[in-house]
Amino acid sequence: MSGTTGIRTVKARWPRLTALIGMTLALLFIVGACGDDGNGGGGSGSGEIKTGGTLTVTLVSENNTLDPPVTLGTADTLITQQMYDNLLMIQPDLSMKPELATSWEPSDDLSSWTFQLREGVKFHNGKDFKAEDVVFSFNRLLDPVIDSPARPTFEVIEHMEVIDDYTIRFDLISPSAFFPEVLSIYQARILPSNVDLDSLTLGGVGTGPFILEEYLPGQRTVLSKNPDYWDKGKPYLDEVVFQLIPDPSTRAEALKSGDVDVIYQLEPPTAPSIEANPGTVVLETASSSHIGLDLGNWEAPFDNKLVRQALQAATDREAIRQAALFGRGSVGYDHPIAPNDPMFSSECLPPDYDPELAKELLAEAGYPDGLEVTLYTGNVGPGMLEQSVALKESAAPAGITVNLVQRPEDQFWANTWLIENFTVVYWFGRTPDQALSIQYMSDSTWNAPRYLNDELDALIVKARGQVDDAERAKTYEEIQCILVEDVPRLVTAFQPVLYGERDDVRNVLPHPLGWLILNEAWLDR
Repeated sequence: MSGTTGIRTVKARWPRLTALIGMTLALLFIVGACGDDGNGGGGSGSGEIKTGGTLTVTLVSENNTLDPPVTLGTADTLITQQMYDNLLMIQPDLSMKPELATSWEPSDDLSSWTFQLREGVKFHNGKDFKAEDVVFSFNRLLDPVIDSPARPTFEVIEHMEVIDDYTIRFDLISPSAFFPEVLSIYQARILPSNVDLDSLTLGGVGTGPFILEEYLPGQRTVLSKNPDYWDKGKPYLDEVVFQLIPDPSTRAEALKSGDVDVIYQLEPPTAPSIEANPGTVVLETASSSHIGLDLGNWEAPFDNKLVRQALQAATDREAIRQAALFGRGSVGYDHPIAPNDPMFSSECLPPDYDPELAKELLAEAGYPDGLEVTLYTGNVGPGMLEQSVALKESAAPAGITVNLVQRPEDQFWANTWLIENFTVVYWFGRTPDQALSIQYMSDSTWNAPRYLNDELDALIVKARGQVDDAERAKTYEEIQCILVEDVPRLVTAFQPVLYGERDDVRNVLPHPLGWLILNEAWLDR
């Protein structure tokens, strides 16, 4: 069947699947300076696509590795998105676009999914794309030695059956209505089966719209147009440059002067100056991306649930939203399901900010004279430092002294997060199933609090196989209640996705899941 037919089949069976991809969003872009011309940028615009040119994107984060299964930092995620393709890709409007798969069809009981693959696709090294490359890529992702953070999500795969060169069936351990959507996550890029594995950290070979030309970790990355890209006529750009500029004010000035074209993950405090500047615009969309704090459930003091509940009561979420997001976005309720997601439940909510309740809980936990803790933080994501300072101030009246230790991003993700027992954290937006699987499943590498709950694990798996919306919502309500009660981590606020752009940039749209899709980007200049 065609790709369109495949998508319609899924939607017919589960009409709210698109809503479940993140949330029910009104994807309205708030554009500063000039009005939107319908092409994803400000200004009047010609409306006629122009080819060529270089798009320069500035990032705040350092590079770590370009090996897809183990990508961690924002920079690596965005670079690999341009070099590789997934089987399918969720678009900024939350539709699912066929990439290396052209269609997909489930079995009646959702225990297997069959994918038709795109023919005539070549990797950057000249190899023809076939089903063997899909098997190779997912076997690497599932390899316990590699220990991909996405491995728990894909361990639902029991077996991959190559039916022919362009047809593959995934047999699952348990039914999953969400299986196609998880194939779009950034660890699930498709590599050629003949790739030199030693080259993947600093290089890589994909089928994507751009080819890696220069990679200087911590400085810049240059990618050139793939002349043999399977989506004929694309990409429109000749070149994409990723430039690391850590300082927010320096990034803003670079955009205003025209030295860069896009600020990815624009900080809310910087947005007003970009909106007020002639020639630049701000694009915004709601998302399930969130900020929070990981509590090490494996050791004192956070192995005591009463201590975690005390910190929960001592957290002024609205103060954090104002400080970290400048009042944008929405407060979080200690789980990764955003308030405007159809699976969100208001049945179980954390207590309102209550320092006196926090004192009572601390005393019950054995800390009648208060508690002193060290929070590891840094400029490791939008609003992280501001969140930390706001938490320190809100916890003080409860007798909780929060000492802040700042770490640079490369040290934070490599040597602090997953190691220290109290850290800030920023998560890209994900579907409820993806977020819960990666952040809370007992065997997940990225379960930073090391929270172990067999009941929760079973409920996450149960929700995957529920086709009925009402039944699934009830399961997710149980999950949310467990997480609010146990407080393995604090989820303090949900961030909007903000891009700062030159007003002649077209089709570079903020993505609710935090991704950057550039195969249709062009410059109206």
